[in-house]
Amino acid sequence: MDSHQLGVLACCLVLVTTSGCRHTPVDADTGPAGEPQRQEPVVPAGYIKIPPAPFDTPNQMLAQTAAIFHGKLKEIHFTYDLCGGPRTQYVFGDSSSLAGVAVASTVTLKVLGGHTPAGTWVSVSELPQLALDSEYVVFLRNTDWTYSPIVSNLAFRQETVGGRQVLVDPDGHLVTGWGDDGPVLSAELVSEPVGLHRRNMRTVRTALPPQSTAGTPEPRTVVGVAGAGNAGQRAIMPATAAAELPITDEEIRASGMFARPALAEATMVTQRSATTKSLISAVTVAAERANVRIGGRLTLEPNWKCWNSTPTARR
Repeated sequence: MDSHQLGVLACCLVLVTTSGCRHTPVDADTGPAGEPQRQEPVVPAGYIKIPPAPFDTPNQMLAQTAAIFHGKLKEIHFTYDLCGGPRTQYVFGDSSSLAGVAVASTVTLKVLGGHTPAGTWVSVSELPQLALDSEYVVFLRNTDWTYSPIVSNLAFRQETVGGRQVLVDPDGHLVTGWGDDGPVLSAELVSEPVGLHRRNMRTVRTALPPQSTAGTPEPRTVVGVAGAGNAGQRAIMPATAAAELPITDEEIRASGMFARPALAEATMVTQRSATTKSLISAVTVAAERANVRIGGRLTLEPNWKCWNSTPTARR
């Protein structure tokens, strides 16, 4: 979704107001101390970035896959910093690798989107939202990235219906296999997308103290902004380490934003579906046939570009 696919994302980022908190203005080109904002994150010494590529074909998807893992989504946290931006951190437990490189038992996916200390909400329509307490099969990148470590939108919820294991894609279709265009999906929906019936979370009222900035957003991506207060205002946030925002697990669950949607079981009776095992088998065969290797460096940090160099458009 980075680099060559920025045109697709041009109008996909939308900020939605969730509170009327006051926040401190920061100049668009400098941080609170007047320092120039950076375009790229600070990376470890000797770190060599791997450029992202398009996901136009299944071969491109698989070539950029370091691992396919299975895990249960156990926790969600919100963090913010100037370079990384607002992040929803999905914390998976009991994780194991199904293909590619090994993963740790705990895997955290830092996806762009979530709360800001100014009381606004950032959502990226192209990125899948995941359900708490659900098991997932997820394809993880081996290239660097800004928005999400998930390859394309390849994050499938694993469910059991009538003793039969099924996989559901982020839009609510059954996964029936892997074909020439990537995942093969059922024509009918069997589930709503996650977060369709969300409620407002508690207003975040604690702003963190001002520090120097750490970067500017991805070029050529347009971000829509709708926030309380004066039109040009932004919250001052820390430069480097992402600061966790004070939102409790109870508040996250009460919001319904990450609730597991009900399944249309009657519709699923006649629907064919892939299991996790059969999907991984089909993907492995497809990769071997295309002479594509699933593996490489597992990249779980957003090290490609800083999100807040993105030109913004007011809504």
